[in-house]
Amino acid sequence: MPSDRDSGAREREERAVTPAGLVRRAGAACIDGAILMSVVLWLGRGYREAGLWSGLPNETLWFYPVAGGFIVLAYQFVFLLGMQSTPGMAFFRLSLSDSAGDRPAAAQVAVRILVSLISAAAFGLGYVWAIFHRRKQTWHDLAADTIVIRGSPGRGASAKRALRPRSGPKTYRVG
Repeated sequence: MPSDRDSGAREREERAVTPAGLVRRAGAACIDGAILMSVVLWLGRGYREAGLWSGLPNETLWFYPVAGGFIVLAYQFVFLLGMQSTPGMAFFRLSLSDSAGDRPAAAQVAVRILVSLISAAAFGLGYVWAIFHRRKQTWHDLAADTIVIRGSPGRGASAKRALRPRSGPKTYRVG
């Protein structure tokens, strides 16, 4: 059972990060949606051309919608893991962090993306949840223990960078 001191420390950590507003998050989603829509439409053009002029049997055309779905998931995973923000989030100066303000792990990003599919499949209720949550977290944020914050991540990212070993040749002093 956590002590009062542990809960106080957790509350201080939660206050250390500023949750992003819903309007900014919606704007970022619109930008990301436009980017993804252009890629998926380009892929759809190939789908249409393959079906009309190539003479491929319909059984092989399942590849194109599946590839479009993988592109959407890979887009989010690559950008959220690498930069902690998608291009839309970067435009609005938002970033993804764990609940303490540190860089999220790859497992957290993967869980967040997979649960976002459930959030959307439940008639969008997982996204609507953010309206009523005190830290503006959606179902996928809660499941992955992440939060979308304003600005760049706090102390955690810089502390991890400082602990990273320096690259380059090692030099030794002899005598």
